[in-house]
Amino acid sequence: MIVGACIVIVVAFLYRASGCYMETIEENENEEVVDNGITTVHFLDVGQGDSILICGTEKNILIDAGERDQGEVVIADIKELGVDTIDCIIATHPHSDHIGGLPDVLQYAAENDDLEVKQVIMPDIPESDIPTTAIFTKLLDGIEANDLSVTFAEYEMTIDTGSSILTIYPPAEGKNYSSLNDYSVCAHLDCGDTSFFFTGDMEFPEEEDLLEGGYLDGVTATVLKAGHHGSDTSSSKEFLNQIKPQYVVISCGAGNSYGHPNKDALTRFKKHTNEIYRTDLEGTITCTTDGRNLAWTMEGR
Repeated sequence: MIVGACIVIVVAFLYRASGCYMETIEENENEEVVDNGITTVHFLDVGQGDSILICGTEKNILIDAGERDQGEVVIADIKELGVDTIDCIIATHPHSDHIGGLPDVLQYAAENDDLEVKQVIMPDIPESDIPTTAIFTKLLDGIEANDLSVTFAEYEMTIDTGSSILTIYPPAEGKNYSSLNDYSVCAHLDCGDTSFFFTGDMEFPEEEDLLEGGYLDGVTATVLKAGHHGSDTSSSKEFLNQIKPQYVVISCGAGNSYGHPNKDALTRFKKHTNEIYRTDLEGTITCTTDGRNLAWTMEGR
């Protein structure tokens, strides 16, 4: 236990040799800081898609796995990091640039002893909007191959990783959307004085409904994973004013045909922070936190 002095300390330094940037956020008067242990968040480079691996002291969580051709990439990253158990997979929404690699991950786990998947969380999409795509069918087959059933995301369900708490934020109840992006399962990772917010491909309509419904009341985050690869239809001014990010991570492919990240979205981010990291420029981005400090490592290109 550490009791802070009557000061606020903001220290930043750059490990030039290792490419690791560490920031000490603050120490407050008489604030008791409990050592929660280390949580590491890997924003995996899967090109034009999303994949995030969260490693706590007791549990690991995989959010999405990029496009269909990225499954083997994600498996290789998981093995390289020494992860043998994924306690929960979150398939944020059924678009192939998010769920495309998950069938490979699930099939590998079903056929090999060095990886186990224990749970799969997905949004509860209205029946009329459930896709019939081949990749969605393969995802369901992969879940079945692991003797699992789908767990539908519920408001404020939590996962304790041992060093952090992940809280689930599904789409607002009773809403129907024209885009599957707005059925994205979002999540907030509380690590102590540091936190993360993961958005899937959430766009303006879902953001507005979560805000107006009070689902995000009091929710802020040190690090925001930008919605929909930094598109101009995500990360509204109102949403950013609620989350108040100090860092933004954008997952997108180099030279992608969509123009991600969009310049208007970048302008909105820069009203809150200039610390914007991109997988198309930095490759895999890793953020490690002890609940007070952040250490960033960029794979580089």
